[in-house]
Amino acid sequence: MKIYTKKLQSLLVFLLVILSAFTIASCGKKPNETASTSIVESSATIPETLQETTVPAETTVLETRPTKSEIGENGLAYNPLTGEYSTSIDNIGKRSVSIVVNNHQSALPQRGLSAAEIIYEYETEGGQTRLLALFTDISTVPEIGSIRSARTVSTDLAATTQSLFVHFGFNPRVPDYLAANKLDHIDGNNYCASSGSSVNGQIELSSGRFFWRDNTWKSQRSSEHTAVTNGTQLLRAMEHLGITQEGSTPEMFYFGDTSKSAIANGKDCNSMNVYFSATNDDALFEYDPEIKLYSKSQYNGKAQIDETTGERIKFKNVFVFFTDIKPHGDSTVNANFHLGGTGYYVSEGKAIDITWTKDTPNSLFVVKDASGEEITVNPGKSYICIVRSTNASKTTIS
Repeated sequence: MKIYTKKLQSLLVFLLVILSAFTIASCGKKPNETASTSIVESSATIPETLQETTVPAETTVLETRPTKSEIGENGLAYNPLTGEYSTSIDNIGKRSVSIVVNNHQSALPQRGLSAAEIIYEYETEGGQTRLLALFTDISTVPEIGSIRSARTVSTDLAATTQSLFVHFGFNPRVPDYLAANKLDHIDGNNYCASSGSSVNGQIELSSGRFFWRDNTWKSQRSSEHTAVTNGTQLLRAMEHLGITQEGSTPEMFYFGDTSKSAIANGKDCNSMNVYFSATNDDALFEYDPEIKLYSKSQYNGKAQIDETTGERIKFKNVFVFFTDIKPHGDSTVNANFHLGGTGYYVSEGKAIDITWTKDTPNSLFVVKDASGEEITVNPGKSYICIVRSTNASKTTIS
């Protein structure tokens, strides 16, 4: 009996020690603190010019703003990407889609961009920019392309609205980000027909093929600049992969009447030239007061045309988010959105200085004016420029 008691006492002491150690470790964390997992670099030391990164912690809750009435007086559903009643009521309760689009000079003109409700432009590597085009209703996506590969930056941007993420290949760091952000995605590189030509944007593809390399473009440019798809094919791909359409898209900005907001008293902005890099140094937005929209050009003043419509792409709102961007060490970059930053909001011939925050990949961009109030944004399509903060002084407004 004594031997049994001694053993029992020893076991109890051991358990108490373990429990104490666990309690002390737990007390060292804040209640809402979320752990992150470091990506192991191939080199033992990291140069000062490079940034050590972490895979974003898993986040399942999207930030939302007060919900607008689902259906407007015109019988159409509310579009949370534009703040307008402009989508089919059949799209209520369905997710949005984000598509990576090529912006290399050799890949111009693009197709389908004029129909996008939000376009992000961001740096990939070598200063070259790429686009992420967002659509509220997947079924309405026109033929779009050329589609290019994913980077961690575009993955974080797609996570903002938990959109279905469509790309054509990816950088080796991307899969960890997709998993951490819990993003459903379709890699067109795995489901692409080697050739094809659409009729009025539509095409029939064989089983297991939902993207195609456009025959016309194949005769004009390198193969990597030729991949396209459309909404019909994306819906086929989702069914094939077991990806549900069900979901929700949070209201991108606080949309409303801006007549009494900060932008109404902003400085005049007839044009804004956004400097991304020496490669993309002239993303120019020019205001047309008759239609109250900004038209975009780039690459030495060439109008950015949607090949399908033959017209320049136009936007009600233009945002510039100056962001902490650092080289990663594998030729790509890290955009540290969690650090927030400054920038500009431009709309209807006016511009104001802003600050912005985005705490996690799944967080919305929260944009505030000089007084610290969240800005009211004009309903309409938006173009969002993600620019290195070190290049902030090179963006000009006139």
